[in-house]
Amino acid sequence: MIHDLIMACLSHSPNDLGIKAFMDTTVIERFVHPCEREIFMDILKIIKVYHEVVQFTNSFRPQINADAGLPDHSHSYYMLNFVKGIEIALEEYYTEISGLESYCYEKKRTSLTCVYNALQIQLPVLVLMRNLIMEIQVRKLQGCAMLYYLYQQSVQGDLQLERVMGIIIKPVKRAFFSSLAHWLLFGAVNDIHSEFFIKCIQGDSTDNSSCGKSVSSSLLIADKTPEDYIWQYEINLEQLPGFMSIIVAEKVLFVGQTVLVFKIRQNVIAKNKSDQLAVKLAEMSPDDLYDLWNGKEAEFFQMVEDLSNDDTINDFRIENVINDIKKYVSMRLSEIAINEVDLEKQMGLIKDFYLLGRGEFYLEFCCQLNGTMETYREERFKNFTRSFELAAAVTGTSDDLEKFSLTYVRSTGEPEESSDFHILQGITLKYTYEWPLNLLFSPKAIERYNKIFRFLLIIRTFQYEIQRVWAKQTWKAKNLPNPLDNKIITLRNHLMFFLNNMQYYIQVDVLESQFSILMNVIKSKADFEEIQRAHTVFLANVLSQCFLLSESKESQMNISGCQSQNPIYGTLLKLFGICDKFAHMNQTKDPPDDFMGEIDSLNESFGVQIASLIQLFVDVKSASCLGPLSQLLLRLDFNHWFSTNHTAGSK
Repeated sequence: MIHDLIMACLSHSPNDLGIKAFMDTTVIERFVHPCEREIFMDILKIIKVYHEVVQFTNSFRPQINADAGLPDHSHSYYMLNFVKGIEIALEEYYTEISGLESYCYEKKRTSLTCVYNALQIQLPVLVLMRNLIMEIQVRKLQGCAMLYYLYQQSVQGDLQLERVMGIIIKPVKRAFFSSLAHWLLFGAVNDIHSEFFIKCIQGDSTDNSSCGKSVSSSLLIADKTPEDYIWQYEINLEQLPGFMSIIVAEKVLFVGQTVLVFKIRQNVIAKNKSDQLAVKLAEMSPDDLYDLWNGKEAEFFQMVEDLSNDDTINDFRIENVINDIKKYVSMRLSEIAINEVDLEKQMGLIKDFYLLGRGEFYLEFCCQLNGTMETYREERFKNFTRSFELAAAVTGTSDDLEKFSLTYVRSTGEPEESSDFHILQGITLKYTYEWPLNLLFSPKAIERYNKIFRFLLIIRTFQYEIQRVWAKQTWKAKNLPNPLDNKIITLRNHLMFFLNNMQYYIQVDVLESQFSILMNVIKSKADFEEIQRAHTVFLANVLSQCFLLSESKESQMNISGCQSQNPIYGTLLKLFGICDKFAHMNQTKDPPDDFMGEIDSLNESFGVQIASLIQLFVDVKSASCLGPLSQLLLRLDFNHWFSTNHTAGSK
């Protein structure tokens, strides 16, 4: 009977037939002495714990599809490695029980106490395994989240349990560092179950399996440019292990994206030779990344592999290895960007055209866009691209504009869609950046540049429009018997004063100062991550100081709903609306019947809005230390001209 009991300790039966046979009360009463029944029941409890663990491991044994002959991928990769760790840890239990079996064969007389003592030694290990399994199943842990849980449990007061946890966690740890090495060195994430802390987002699709295989395979089935795939990868916070900070995770993401940039370089060369871009991507090999690693990929791979071979997970050592790899990649990328691509020149072009640095070009663009002074608004804005090209030809900037293209998408269903304000919202300036600037000019960064560009272009266009009003009124006074109306000229002067000061504030106080800071970082030959960080800070500061940051989900400006969580931004839009109406009234073929009444109404609205804007500036200035805003407030409300006049008028 004792031998049968030992066989039950080694049984892998999923149905617990051995346990059920021993649980028969008649068997216990007939063969077990009353003094040993309690010991016998304790032995059965230990065997029960063992069988629960074995049932779990058996449920994850590889299942082969009989029809296709392919393995079943329904189980996650990290979970299979956890099961592998459990099975390896059970080998010591099997060895102990086999030794007990040999001992019982040799001894003629043995007792249940001998079996109980041998199993009692293994009980803490079996209970630990069962608790790990139950916790993982209840919390539905997988991937890096499961690894972090095992990492937390690996710190035990019992040396035996710590050693067993080291055995269990080792295969899971190897899976993690294998995924980490593939992403860092090859830009590939083979993660169909979303277990890694770097994930791929493929458009609006909820199924990321095709994107999780690798960048090469996913490109074969997607209709996108290669640059789009850099920005499909992001940090999966749900799977970010606790021993790795978000800062370290961002460095890992940056290195992998840089590898993708170097892959894209090869694809751009292939695209120039053949249209079969996807075929070239499928044939890509790690040799294409030689320009990046310069033969050091084996050294970096060994560094990551050494992390996997450590007895424990050392978060400090992981961070040091990632910092070393990131530093090398960043410096290598910085050398190429500054020396081969001439990043300083590229940023100069960005400033000239996105930030309206070429004033003479955009003046000519407004002239070409608007036509002659006799051309009314209804007949303009028919061909933005043509006007852009003509302005480049007239000013001699065609060579610099080779990388830029202007597109206009006409929106439908908007109120007053013929107005300048709504028309200008449909303009987008595209920039064809050179490799490897893909990491610098992300789609989000280009959209921010376009937001600043449209804002500046609206101001520049209204300046041109209101200047035309002055020219038209002066021409009428000289050639027609009608005298020059002082109300129109006064309102025109106020509007132009507001626009000129806003343009000077943005172009000089904000853009020039922030751009010089960015260029100093680039000229210092800093590593690429520092340049990338400085560029992000530059865009954020410009958007903030230009009052373009808002919580509104609308990407376009909207006069009707202009209080979009940002009162300064909303008030500016109302003032732009007044400029738009004033220019439209003075250039339309059919002016309104109550023309002067409309002028008085606009004048009153301008007084209210400009006083409101000044008060908002005062409130913001008192709550912050923005030097440029103080200069704008001083110039805009010099000697309290607008604020005092509005107060006096209201009384």
